[in-house]
Amino acid sequence: MKVGIALSGGGARGIAHLGVLKALEELGITVDYIAGTSAGSIVGAFYANGFAPAEIMKIVSKTNLFQIVWPAFSWKGIFSMSRSEDVFRRHFKKDDFSATKIPLKIVATNLNTGRPQVFESGELVKPMMASCCIPFVFDPIKIDGDLYVDGGIVNNLPVESIRSACDVVIGVNASPVLKEEKLGGTKKMIERISMVSLSANVAKSASMCDLLIEPKGLRAFGTFDIKMGQEIFDLGYEATHYIFENQKDEAVIQQLLSTEVK
Repeated sequence: MKVGIALSGGGARGIAHLGVLKALEELGITVDYIAGTSAGSIVGAFYANGFAPAEIMKIVSKTNLFQIVWPAFSWKGIFSMSRSEDVFRRHFKKDDFSATKIPLKIVATNLNTGRPQVFESGELVKPMMASCCIPFVFDPIKIDGDLYVDGGIVNNLPVESIRSACDVVIGVNASPVLKEEKLGGTKKMIERISMVSLSANVAKSASMCDLLIEPKGLRAFGTFDIKMGQEIFDLGYEATHYIFENQKDEAVIQQLLSTEVK
């Protein structure tokens, strides 16, 4: 049985993916395919390269990785993502999809075509950077002559890219959008517009999942609440164990917990 996992964008909330992956490991569930957008592409790339969830969490904390990728907003001009490129290259032995231990697909938005682009071969770091590139905040990333930005704009939960290769697909949505009472301030407004935009395409993708994990407590955290990383990690971990404990009679849960050799 082949199991795939699709990891959404969501800024700092994407740290919840690490908690989900740790819980899946404890449950004995092996991931055979990974697809990621934005924050999901970062987690997915590290995990596909053989880093354990706890290791990735240490890297995120020690290097301030998410803070580098998504620094505090400034109105002094457009940012460059070169600092994040240095961190990624430092930790990956080879900057190529072929070096991953688990097949990986990363989604970014091609501004020239206006369509999603799925990267799965060749250079790895630039597609990661492109998938995380927030429009109007960072310079678009140029790859083979085209310009790319955040994949969440067109596909924030890239289930489609691995659906045909998997018997079971787990989707992890770290971008919940609930009613927001207070929207004062420019930063808050930009964050809200971004989250609404990213969530607009999630419904269709979610319907293609066999199991969808959406840690409800994430609504308490903002896109840039990077300092709350451990709390966000714990929410993903706890939500996953809760689902497998309380939905253990569901066919997909029983299938995932099967002792069959994959």
